[in-house]
Amino acid sequence: MRKYLIKYRGKRTQKEMAKKYNVTQQTWCNWEQGKSFPRIPIMKKIEKDSGYSIKSLFF
Repeated sequence: MRKYLIKYRGKRTQKEMAKKYNVTQQTWCNWEQGKSFPRIPIMKKIEKDSGYSIKSLFF
């Protein structure tokens, strides 16, 4: 589990987060579960939006 990604989502749904980053809910779920990674541009956008480093969010 990627706790900082989940912490960034907060009370928002996976579907809401997926829409924000133009991916499916299943894709967002896979990111949270560590099953896959977003593309680098999306990682950088999430890093900027969340205030957490890419390393903290995904590794």
